[in-house]
Amino acid sequence: MNEVFARRHRPAAGRRTTRPARGAWLLAATLAAALAAGGCAQRDPNRSGLLEPYRTDLPQGNYLTQQTLDQVKEGMTREQVRFALGTPLLRHVFHPDRWDYVFRYQFPNGRAELRRATIVFRDDRVAAIEAEALPAKEDPADPALPGYRPPATAEARP
Repeated sequence: MNEVFARRHRPAAGRRTTRPARGAWLLAATLAAALAAGGCAQRDPNRSGLLEPYRTDLPQGNYLTQQTLDQVKEGMTREQVRFALGTPLLRHVFHPDRWDYVFRYQFPNGRAELRRATIVFRDDRVAAIEAEALPAKEDPADPALPGYRPPATAEARP
């Protein structure tokens, strides 16, 4: 029985096994294909590359424009401010007369943009409005605008 097994698994005369050479060829072909595909990766900073995990943009908070913030005037009540701007993202426990509207937009490449507006109340009326530079109005080219899609760059086009 062992002789029969040995005859079946013994290479025939003049025939060599090529398994190691076949494995090396497969490895070389796989590496060449991976390097060639890596050269096709996007150069657009708003997109992930071919060999990277997919990353999406991440908007968080209240999207505000200067046009929206201009609706708030000194002397308005809290309810009027909430109607104009929405519920604030932050209400401080130790500063109940201060509402912070914060918007943070994180691009797929990791870069982030931060916008802040603060409404200060005295006797339940707006006493002060502090804001960083906000876009004048909703601009379709503003990447933080909900629903924005970046235009294709010249490098990214085939």
